[in-house]
Formats: sequence, C-alpha cells, structure tokens
Amino acid sequence: MSTAIHVSKKLEKLIKKYVTPSGSTENTGILGKWNATVFFTSGRKNWLLYNPKTHYSLILENLSVKDLPNIREMIAEELQLQLTVDSIDTTQEQVNWLLDEINFHPTDADRSAIAHINQLLYIIEFHQHPEYYKSLAELNFDLNDRIFSLDGSSRFSQLTKPKEQMKKILGVYLASSQDSPNNHSLLN
Repeated sequence: MSTAIHVSKKLEKLIKKYVTPSGSTENTGILGKWNATVFFTSGRKNWLLYNPKTHYSLILENLSVKDLPNIREMIAEELQLQLTVDSIDTTQEQVNWLLDEINFHPTDADRSAIAHINQLLYIIEFHQHPEYYKSLAELNFDLNDRIFSLDGSSRFSQLTKPKEQMKKILGVYLASSQDSPNNHSLLN
C-alpha cells in the first residue's frame, strides 16, 4: 500500500531530499492521506502525523537527521504501538503492509487538516506546561480518545472518537489472523 504524507512547510525544510512532488493519480492506502508537521519540546524535534479520514494522530518523539533513512520503519513501529495502546488489534506485519511504501509530499493546503493539526499542537503545548505536564505518549493516547463529530463542528449527531474510527476502518480490511486484507476487492 502506498501512503502519502503531506508535510508542512516547516517539516519540508528539514526533510527536503525525501519530499517528492505529488501526482494527481497517486493511489493512497486504505487510510487515505496523512498530514505531518514538526514541533519542538525541550529542544527536541517531534513529528505530529494526523489522518484526516479518522482524525487519528501519531507523535514521533525526538527525531534527528540520522533517523530519516529508517523513517518508514519508525513510523510503522510507532503506529503499531499506538494502535495497541488504543486497544486496536493489529500485528506488526499488518501495519507494515499498510505502510509498505511511504511517500512524503509538499503540503496539500488542506485547510481542515491544518486547523485540526493546529488544535492538536495547542493541546500539546498546553500540556507541556509544568503545572499540567503529560508525556507525549500520554498525550497521544488522549488525542485519540477525544470526541469529535463526523458531521463537522456545526452539527453533533454523529459523535465518535479517532480510535473508534481507526478501529472501524481497520476492522473492515484486516483480520487478526491475516497479514493482508480480508477482501482485496474492498481496496478499490
């Protein structure tokens, strides 16, 4: 599966040689595209990955330039760990299949995704204050457990959580006993 990650301009400056122009015919994985940005805590570079389809977020802590050649493996390991923490039953092989090929692209200027990322960054910054301190791992769990509306902010008839949406989508495609999708025709 090909996974497109659209990076912010700030992150693009840090990983310039890994960013490729996005093609209009690019086929994305079952989770769709992701958006990513970089943020700093205590002088360390951290990445925030956000999936607009599920509102699921993933924080990669303390990344450096030497980590970039193995970034696909790091994202896959961290995603599998976060899915486990969020009680979503997947194997590392399934996650590796989902993230088989990761392509970094320049920002897609998705205003909704950017707004959600900015809200998540505000929450992260708030909880880094000594009075309310939470580790980034605790914060990532909390971010995926917050309630949002599938209808948008103006209507609240379809309330859900990011981890519930992720569980629902992965449940359609993956079975715990298989390392590849249940029904290949569902991928189209």
